[in-house]
Amino acid sequence: MQIHNRSLGFNIVILSLTFLAVILLLFSLLWPKPIASSTPLPENLYTAKSVGHQVVIYQSGRPEPIMMTGIDIRTLPPVDQQALSEGISLRDATALAHLLEDYDA
Repeated sequence: MQIHNRSLGFNIVILSLTFLAVILLLFSLLWPKPIASSTPLPENLYTAKSVGHQVVIYQSGRPEPIMMTGIDIRTLPPVDQQALSEGISLRDATALAHLLEDYDA
């Protein structure tokens, strides 16, 4: 009788471990996988440039400006004026907001 009880306990442990392994396998197979985007996001959504004496904002893919800021570039340091003449690429709306806040101060 003693051997039978040990065998039963061992079988219960093995059965429990097998059940756990099957559950984990199902989770790993059914867990949603990240989907790679087929359309890459543009690296820089906005560009700030100087047009005349004003800071102007362009959006990626649009030839016309989306914002005429009214910020006079002559009030900015020469380094910023040079950067704006070449165009400053901005990754997102937050970066654009920070740039405008810095220049408008």
